[in-house]
Amino acid sequence: PDFFTLIGHAGVALMIFESGMHFDFEKAAAVGPQACLVALLGTILPFASGTFLMMLYGKPLLPDALAVGTALAPSSVGIALRLLGEAGVLQYDFGQVIITAAFVDDILSLILFNVLFSLTGEFNVMATVVNPIIGIAFMGIAMVGAVKFWPKFINEVLLPKVRNVEGSKSSRKDEVLFFLMVVVLLAYATITFFLGTHLWGCFIAGMSFACLGNDHHAHHVWVKQTKRVTS
Repeated sequence: PDFFTLIGHAGVALMIFESGMHFDFEKAAAVGPQACLVALLGTILPFASGTFLMMLYGKPLLPDALAVGTALAPSSVGIALRLLGEAGVLQYDFGQVIITAAFVDDILSLILFNVLFSLTGEFNVMATVVNPIIGIAFMGIAMVGAVKFWPKFINEVLLPKVRNVEGSKSSRKDEVLFFLMVVVLLAYATITFFLGTHLWGCFIAGMSFACLGNDHHAHHVWVKQTKRVTS
């Protein structure tokens, strides 16, 4: 079971990283308020409904009712990303609203989980308050880096120094780019793992390669190298 769990986690991580590469910062900024409203309602309504229904069935508020409400709060980011990607609507405004709302929803749900665990045991300030704040700050810094740092570093500093080998079946620049993707994926996923969930970092890592060019070459390199694993 642990082996299959590992495979499942790895597959979801690769899928979410790839979906993060489709993130459109301009459209996300435009639909930000709507996405936050959707995320807020998508967290509060299931949480309140689940808690209320369990109390109607005679279950105590803590921990039974709150546990059910908290379990219903998160969104299925992986399924949403896959469906939107296969339908080819990830770049549309409503697609960006869904994706942005899904990840804001998961951030809020992560806070709910930490609060629930603290209510059922000893209150942990680090897990309940500090870690979510650090995670949000890290996400903000990573998003700035995705727009300002990574495009210049990769396109103007790193790749120009790499020379392709004549007669090679694969481009040396593509190999370096793919290696960098893997390093960033592992680094960001590890950081956010200690802050709550590694999937958060997988999406942020994918966003780091979303602004490299309008031809989406980074995405083509990723798909070419991982299609045997993710297909």
